[in-house]
Amino acid sequence: MRILAPQWTHLADGYRALQALQLKLEAEFGRAVQIGHRQRHRKELSEWQKKRRTFFILLALSILSVVALCVAAFVFREAACLLAYWTFVVALILITTAVALRAYIVEAVSGRPTMERPQPTADLLARRWWESLAPAEMMVEKGGDLGELDFLRRLSDRLSDEYLAVRGLLTSARQTQDTDVLVVGPSGVWIFEVKHWRGRIVKQEGVWKQIQSRRGKMGKKQVEERIVEQAPDDQWLCQAQEIVKTLQRRLPEGALPADLDPADLIQGGVVFTHPGAVIEREKIQGHTASYGPPGAWIERIARAGPRPGLTLETRLRILDALFEWAALNERGVVKVVSAEAEAERLYHLTAEELRGYVAELVK
Repeated sequence: MRILAPQWTHLADGYRALQALQLKLEAEFGRAVQIGHRQRHRKELSEWQKKRRTFFILLALSILSVVALCVAAFVFREAACLLAYWTFVVALILITTAVALRAYIVEAVSGRPTMERPQPTADLLARRWWESLAPAEMMVEKGGDLGELDFLRRLSDRLSDEYLAVRGLLTSARQTQDTDVLVVGPSGVWIFEVKHWRGRIVKQEGVWKQIQSRRGKMGKKQVEERIVEQAPDDQWLCQAQEIVKTLQRRLPEGALPADLDPADLIQGGVVFTHPGAVIEREKIQGHTASYGPPGAWIERIARAGPRPGLTLETRLRILDALFEWAALNERGVVKVVSAEAEAERLYHLTAEELRGYVAELVK
């Protein structure tokens, strides 16, 4: 799963521009990189052949020296013991040298360099593009942020890169209402209200409660009941409605298949992320949104089938509509950045690196 920062605009246009720029890079540098790889291969092959010749010459000289000592020991029999001693010393030196230079010898004998399959260009779409769209860092400002970050981490571990996520996206004109975690994938738009609550969680008579057991100063068990003023299921429902309205108003004509309404895309609910949370389902009555622990939600997303027509470009257009609406209501707070301009920047940066790479290959 890829996590995006919410300050980007024109994501779909930037993605389309980057595809064209990728082809441009391959047209400009593909031939040069191939020639550079061939030249480097010829250079490496020539160096290997020199190393190989040197090795066989030294091997021949070593064998001749041992043979010469053996012949001398036979001819000069009065000094045979001395010559045999030196023959043994020379052979020992040669064997020790061969063991010490084993890697060099193996490379000289069978290390013929192979022609690498050249990669014409750096793949902008595989890594750089998405890394540039990711948030610089995940801020933790309150206790609930820990739950959001943990949920995002677990989603990233389970879901493929087909899924795009954003944290803390403003989805209402009221700046106090944001969507904790939003995931756009092949199966639709998943909205999550994340609650990092501990203890027993119930909803009775329309009121959500956290019930925790504590030990007092005297060791006596005390039950603390906390009433939640803002119902998480109602918060989720409000965010879902706002997102549907934004998509209906701001998605370009034809961005979605004709038979697909934005309201049909919305899924998700409330996530209770704290490991000490106990969801008492039999005591949760009249909830207006689905709820559950992180693991159950992650499996549900992973099992959901893709919707026809919900391509990556369409998913980016959905995020464009939501990001632009958020930017309108956060003027002066969030610095808006164009993804099209980022695509151009990445192209020029990669082109400069490729020039240096080609120059290194042919020098």
